[in-house]
Amino acid sequence: MPFDYNNQIKNTLISMSLESSLPSGSSVGYGFEMSYDDKIPATGSFPGIITIYDADIVSTGTASLQIFIPYSEYFTRKDYSASLAQLANTYTGANLGLTGSNSSIQTQIIYAPGEISTNVCSNTCYQGENFLWTFDISNPNNITVYSPSAAGYANLANRQTQRPLKGGVSITSTSHSPIFAPSTVGTMGLICQDSASGALVGLTNNHVVVRDAFYTNQRTFVNPQNEFDLVDGPSNVVEGDFVYQTGEITQANPAVNPGGPKEIGRVIRYVPIYTSASIVANPSLMNTVDGAIFSLYCTSSYNIETGTGDTIIDFTSSFQQIGLNYTSSMPFASTAEIDDLINNNYELLSSGRTTGPKGSPDTLCPLRMVGYASFPIAYPLQGVQTNSYFTDVIAFVKPNNSSSFTPSTPLSPTTICPWPLWGGDSGSTLIANIGGVWKIVGLVFAGNGTSYNQQTGSPSVNINGIVYPLQIASSIGYACRIDQVATQLGIKAWTGSAAPVVDHDTIVYKTVSGSNDTKTLNCSGSTYWQVGLTEKHNIC
Repeated sequence: MPFDYNNQIKNTLISMSLESSLPSGSSVGYGFEMSYDDKIPATGSFPGIITIYDADIVSTGTASLQIFIPYSEYFTRKDYSASLAQLANTYTGANLGLTGSNSSIQTQIIYAPGEISTNVCSNTCYQGENFLWTFDISNPNNITVYSPSAAGYANLANRQTQRPLKGGVSITSTSHSPIFAPSTVGTMGLICQDSASGALVGLTNNHVVVRDAFYTNQRTFVNPQNEFDLVDGPSNVVEGDFVYQTGEITQANPAVNPGGPKEIGRVIRYVPIYTSASIVANPSLMNTVDGAIFSLYCTSSYNIETGTGDTIIDFTSSFQQIGLNYTSSMPFASTAEIDDLINNNYELLSSGRTTGPKGSPDTLCPLRMVGYASFPIAYPLQGVQTNSYFTDVIAFVKPNNSSSFTPSTPLSPTTICPWPLWGGDSGSTLIANIGGVWKIVGLVFAGNGTSYNQQTGSPSVNINGIVYPLQIASSIGYACRIDQVATQLGIKAWTGSAAPVVDHDTIVYKTVSGSNDTKTLNCSGSTYWQVGLTEKHNIC
């Protein structure tokens, strides 16, 4: 019987992720029940609970709620083991009153450190995936010595200047340029349309183009920040958060040039988010979308190399994705189709700034879904990294052999490749081949990899004269559901037909007194979106 990923399951994931007894660094998810083939003395603390400990993992093919813990210490310390056992006994189909196909759901405590193993990913995968890597972030010696940021990936078409634009290209913004250091780079996932006006806009994550995406009532009035009048110091004022493509910041290209040929538009809207503390205090609040849109120009400003402005939008090609062989515009998947992903094994595709195109044909290492997830992730709140819970997101991997992989296949360094995404891929789209039709199912925004020592910086290793950063490889990627993205950003899929662009002279900025968590405001019959704090006044 198919599993019913319904609102009750989604609300259960939210509730689990907010449990005060959930150990720090843990996350929850919804996927397929797994069992182990090894002796684990610690399981005595968890009667009836199945744990995963090593690579000898099998799947029963039945659905389960899962609590992922990062350290084996959580099995042996009495305070941790007691709270985990309580959680596992509480969140079961019987105790939760789940019905139908979900009535027999069990909750599992999963610890999956993996093992250092030479990756057996086929030679059709991108170079850099044949080095040692691991799932275990608790062991600083388990590292990969090659990341997609290194030389083997540097010449990807995704990182070059693309005119006309296509999905998957490298971007940055004023607020993430060296003007407001540190500078960062991300991906424009695709061109879509504003639902109200029909104007063409670029889609990405808020953390790719926005300095501070938290609701204003989550902030203080010290150092106000917003996306309309960016202020950095008493004398440096930049009007507007402009977007640039390519977004690569190098010694040869140390800064963006406002008004120059790399400028392609400006940030006009994003989905504000809540801190984890706010959600714990009020569980009715939730974060499900990390998203932003920006306006697009028809042509760029004067380019000294071409002697004219370059075409930014082309109605015959700009709906395409870099490196993916597809020639028609893609619709957004429906809510029912996304809910049903768990019951299918669709080939997933994506094209991002850092790891390039992944998907059809098989030589591009297709992605596959493994479940739905909830977890905390840090965002800058007035310059301070602050946790924010996200829930009901799609989890995906890059299998070693896509044709034989199913959502219930056990995950280990021998079954999946690293780098389903990496830093800089944020904002790319996740695409599913549903019944022979490519549809957008998600907006990629996070992964489980990290620098192995964030406190002291990332060490490096010299191999044949080339210095590579030491990283913990991402094994799982996460994407916001496109139905949630569309609803919360007020966008729709672009059909590829002619459409207008935003007239920047019509942008109006209104203010209200104080701060709040109201995403939109109706003022004189028009809808305004929250974009931050300011000391300027134009009262609604």
